[in-house]
Amino acid sequence: MSLKYAKKSQVVLFTILAAIKACNIVFVAYMIKIMLNVASSGSHDYMHLVRLAILTGLGQLCFMASNFVYETVKMTIVRDVNMVFKRANLTYLVDQGNPDIKNGLSLLTNDLKQIETNRVNAQLDMILQGLTFIGAISFAFYSSWQMTVVFVVAMIVPALIQMITSSVITKKSKIWAAKNAIYTQNVSDSLNGAQSAKLYNVQEDIVSRAINAARNMENALRKMSLTQAWALELIYSAAELFCFIIPCTIGGILMMQGQLEVGTLVMMVDLAMNFITPVVTLFNEFNQVKSTVPMWEKTKKALNYTFKHNKHIPGDFEGMQIRDLSYVTHKDKKRIFENVNLDVQPGEKVLLMAPSGWGKTTLLRLMLGLKKPKNGEIIINRKNVSGNWEKAHNFYSYVNQKPFMFDDTLRFNITLGRKVSDKELQAAIKEAGLEDLVKEHGLDSNVGEGGNNLSGGQIQRVEIARALLSQRPILLADEATSALDPNLSLAIHKTLLENPKIAVIEVAHKISEKEKSMFDKIVHLDKHRIETKM
Repeated sequence: MSLKYAKKSQVVLFTILAAIKACNIVFVAYMIKIMLNVASSGSHDYMHLVRLAILTGLGQLCFMASNFVYETVKMTIVRDVNMVFKRANLTYLVDQGNPDIKNGLSLLTNDLKQIETNRVNAQLDMILQGLTFIGAISFAFYSSWQMTVVFVVAMIVPALIQMITSSVITKKSKIWAAKNAIYTQNVSDSLNGAQSAKLYNVQEDIVSRAINAARNMENALRKMSLTQAWALELIYSAAELFCFIIPCTIGGILMMQGQLEVGTLVMMVDLAMNFITPVVTLFNEFNQVKSTVPMWEKTKKALNYTFKHNKHIPGDFEGMQIRDLSYVTHKDKKRIFENVNLDVQPGEKVLLMAPSGWGKTTLLRLMLGLKKPKNGEIIINRKNVSGNWEKAHNFYSYVNQKPFMFDDTLRFNITLGRKVSDKELQAAIKEAGLEDLVKEHGLDSNVGEGGNNLSGGQIQRVEIARALLSQRPILLADEATSALDPNLSLAIHKTLLENPKIAVIEVAHKISEKEKSMFDKIVHLDKHRIETKM
């Protein structure tokens, strides 16, 4: 149940307030009974009726004040539960690091809103409707058990309809969830690819692609909503026939026979509306909850996920050895490379060269422990860390060809939210060559979406500052300067390779001779040949 993620004290308070709200219905029905019985008794005591009306009005004011608090507590619970779900899902998705983000975007936007509306709110309403049903039927049974039994038996038909329609709604909701994920990805693609679309004059084609996905999503949503609406209509129609018309006819006969007062009959009808309508509403709310099953399964996975805070900084780096490493893809069993051997000493600068498509990036991912080799092993500090992300990744920092920039401040993009001392931050800024940028714009300047307020070289230096700030002994560089001009590439390499504190392993397929001379050794992966500095 979603509400177990709310504060227990808030749920208890909500339940108490819901019980008070449910009593409002019984109070009004009872006062109507008394007033009608007084009116139909032949008495002309008008002041008695006025006093009853004033008492009813004062009671309603008290219930209204309680209902204000009820709504406040309800909205607080919805907010708090939503924040738990958002944190859990975001933590899970970020920790998984899946490059296919369409399902994650869909979950964090549309799916969570569906869970809020059709699950959290629905379950809160089910508490209210359940208490309303208990209060109304209890008082009705006290007033006339015969009529109460008639009304209760009549509720069987709406219940059967709900049971039949529930599985259909669940099936429709699964289809909608899948179509919604595709639509979300298409919108993301359209916005991210807008410049390419504009360049090649294909804006209409790109928009049409997203609109087709939107149409499929909306059609699936329409079918799901239509099924819910039809189910509700069937339930209400059955309730009106079996729960009002037939019982009221029986009540009229009892009244004609003198077994029922007019006030009691009207009260019973009013109460019946408030113990039949809650049941019908409960059926509808149950169907709403069922419609969120696909989204809820994803959220449950995130809620049950244990995030490991692995912030361990390795001690002294004593060296890394790669022995007879080979890799075969899991999907098509394609051999990427084999018999790779490499030794890296502390502070050593190693260039790995091979043609495009050889598998250089795959080799780096093996070092990080993201992939598991077919054969061979990777040893750090005399321990085998092959395929073990938890043991391996804290030894490495990583510089990408296209580093990701958050739409946030320069400070956040360097620290990534980590708490570091000003001394550590300034040292990383100086070593990465960012002093001029910080002096000109300040650490609290926004880098823009994708770092569009920075140049390519500045983005690379921010990535280097991140790496240096992590204080990890090995820096992996994946074609880090291939998109930069020669002068800037040389400047970046000087920053990376003149730092004696870290070992650098860079993969590249094209690099200048001057830059090559800055490495301690060059490994030609495709030829199994090593050049060392003389």
